[in-house]
Amino acid sequence: MARRNVSSVTMEGITSGVVNICHKELVPISLNNSVFFWKLARPRNKNDPIFGYYNAPYYSVQLAFIIFVIHILSHILKSLHLPRFSLELLAGILAGQGLRLWLPVFTVPLNSIKGLDTLGNVSLVCYAFLMGLEVDLSTLRHIGQQALYTGLSGMVLPLFIGFIQFFILAANSWYPNFFSSKFWENLAPVKLTGAIFWPVTLTVTSFSDLARILSDTKLLHTGIGKLALSSSIVSELTTWILLIIALMLNSDTLNPLYLLPIITFLIASWFFIRPAVTWVLRYAEKTDNTSLLNFLIWSGITISSIITDACGANFIIGPFVFGLIIPNENVATLIMEKFEDYVRGIFIPIFFMHNGIRTDLSSLLNPVYNTHLYTIFLLIVIAWLAKFASTFIFSKLARKTTGEAFTLGVLMNTKGVLALIVINSGRNNQGFNTLMFVVLILSVLVMSITVIPFTRAANKSKKRSNKINRRTMESNKLDSELRVLTCIHSTRNLSGMINLLEHSNANKKYPISVFALNLVQLTDRRATTMLIVHDHNNKNNFHNTFEGSGQKLSYQDEASKTILKTFESLENRGSSVSTQTLTVVSPYTTMHDDINCLGEDKQVTLILIPFHKQADVYRRLQDGNLNWRTVNKNLMATSTCSVGIIVDRGLGYKENTTTQPQVSFVVIFIGGADDREALALGWRMAKSPNVNLTILRLIPTNDLNYHNEIDCEYKEERALDEGEGEGATRMRKKDETEVDNKYVNEFRFRTMHDKNIKYIEKEVKTGEEVIRIIGRVVPSCDLYILGQRKTVASSMMMGLLEWMEFDELGVLGDTLLSSDFAEHSSLLIIKQHYMSGMPRQK
Repeated sequence: MARRNVSSVTMEGITSGVVNICHKELVPISLNNSVFFWKLARPRNKNDPIFGYYNAPYYSVQLAFIIFVIHILSHILKSLHLPRFSLELLAGILAGQGLRLWLPVFTVPLNSIKGLDTLGNVSLVCYAFLMGLEVDLSTLRHIGQQALYTGLSGMVLPLFIGFIQFFILAANSWYPNFFSSKFWENLAPVKLTGAIFWPVTLTVTSFSDLARILSDTKLLHTGIGKLALSSSIVSELTTWILLIIALMLNSDTLNPLYLLPIITFLIASWFFIRPAVTWVLRYAEKTDNTSLLNFLIWSGITISSIITDACGANFIIGPFVFGLIIPNENVATLIMEKFEDYVRGIFIPIFFMHNGIRTDLSSLLNPVYNTHLYTIFLLIVIAWLAKFASTFIFSKLARKTTGEAFTLGVLMNTKGVLALIVINSGRNNQGFNTLMFVVLILSVLVMSITVIPFTRAANKSKKRSNKINRRTMESNKLDSELRVLTCIHSTRNLSGMINLLEHSNANKKYPISVFALNLVQLTDRRATTMLIVHDHNNKNNFHNTFEGSGQKLSYQDEASKTILKTFESLENRGSSVSTQTLTVVSPYTTMHDDINCLGEDKQVTLILIPFHKQADVYRRLQDGNLNWRTVNKNLMATSTCSVGIIVDRGLGYKENTTTQPQVSFVVIFIGGADDREALALGWRMAKSPNVNLTILRLIPTNDLNYHNEIDCEYKEERALDEGEGEGATRMRKKDETEVDNKYVNEFRFRTMHDKNIKYIEKEVKTGEEVIRIIGRVVPSCDLYILGQRKTVASSMMMGLLEWMEFDELGVLGDTLLSSDFAEHSSLLIIKQHYMSGMPRQK
């Protein structure tokens, strides 16, 4: 930061907004005297503002204001699906300008921005560390030539365009006389190094923001998505190199020897610091020493920041390099989970607020700069076109289709916090004046806002139709192939899922196709790993990736390998089960959409998902990740086929058994589509020689209540179904009781000679009587199979509704989960998919 005497600052410098003033208050007394010291913090007289001597109130108001604006904008602009970065950038500009206009006391006094500026720099340090942590350097050797050339070629035109745009704005109205002496004289308010910061800003492609955009637009697993993700890593790393060069060139005395300290730091970080940090991190992870881990991270961030600042580079270079050298192990994910929430949730909004206060929109109309609005608009459009055109041209030369080239060009325009870091670095080093700063900020904002709508417009696909085939267990023929999609998010889900599939009667007459879906939460570092392992369709390649990498596998890689081998073992036990293992890396909020898309692509009949709570060795359910519960609920609400939730409490486990044990399954049937679906699945399982099936049908003694229950179920389903018309209303008039009776009678007739199947009927009046009869007739079994029946609202179940905790299990399933007689039994809750406009099976 340049030190200048306040009196020597010219009006031209103040207008340009590029002069940095180091504020220093003269303290006339010794700070060792605590009494006098604290008197300095108080107002000197009653007319002095109290906030003039305390920074905390300013910071509190500014932080609260920016977080409030971000949440308000998120709610208002929710339908536009803006990227998080553009939303926060826009909120920072609005909040900063709002405080400047309405509450200038929080932005005008020097004291009001001292704390904000300091905390803004702290947020940059922490964010730079996270950005380094996101990038796994081991993936660079797996990046293909096409991704490398795409990332580098996309930077050629932005570098040239940015260089020209800088001189157009820096010289104001003198740009027609490019070679005249007046042109160069007019550049006096800014440094020529701004001609480097400007092009570098246009070349940035934010890897982390691109990963989230690809997930939101459902392009993460496509060829274009993987190519864009790989190219963005090349672009981001190159941007960091260019930023270091720009900062080094900004020195008043240019000397190539000034590069030696930073080069020495980079070499020492990789060959000496990295092995030491790796050893300490492994030790901290092995001993579960959280204090040592926190100390190492914070001290590493601080020391590396001080070193690079002393070397003449920017202070954020050190934390980025420190994050870069941390190995790709379990501890890297742990660090991101510990840091990311409060860095992105608290620290980064402070930086956006500081950036918004600096963005003086009034400079666009300031006559001092002598620049017309249409010129500024044209510069913003050209800045957007630079990256797009450069990537588009290369993609066409690489024989990509026009649609693919367009999509890739738009995606590579994704901006993030790194772009703001470059812009603010240029401003701090006097490379930009106020107008240039605002134009660049607006250019970045326009680029980030247009990525998602343009990408979706270029990749409009035909809406999937779910009115052709009704994919349910009830409509599926018993002698036809059963296609099942199993969702796994932990190796602890494997045992119950495999045992359930083994007892589903797979043979040559009744084959089963299993699509094992490994669910992984999308984080920036895991998105990097996707460049290596993104799809397990090719099992040979998958094995080669793990076994030939020559490095220690992360926890997620180990889990993926275990899942693959487990389902391969299931397939090898018999020729009637075919398996295919896939991976979905997605945020929790949109993971159900990816599952549904794969379910439709594979035309599966049933999706099996584990309950978010897992049982311990004593078969007691432990608290689980609530995000998985959200995924389960979203999936059951939106799936286009039947869905089953498995509550595994040791399904099929028998001690001292060398052969496949006999298991007892119970289907509880009250009535309705979900219960018929449960009966259909139990019917198929009953054909397995190792399954003893009991059907317990509970008949309400009051028929009027039963009909009211079905009518209520129809009304709620009608409200949930999308696009329902008058034709569907007429189809609702069918008598559900007759459908239930016909299906049950068919089941009894076709299984009357099966000794493994037992059928029991009981009359019930209340919900308490339902539980009492289940506990008396079938008090214990390996698996209870029942319909979700979430819409039950009859008097028979009203007493149980008040105590329901997990509505995704339905009233009866939630009650059985906490009942004493079923505390060691597993549960399978089935929800049948109903298509609008299609009659129910009869």
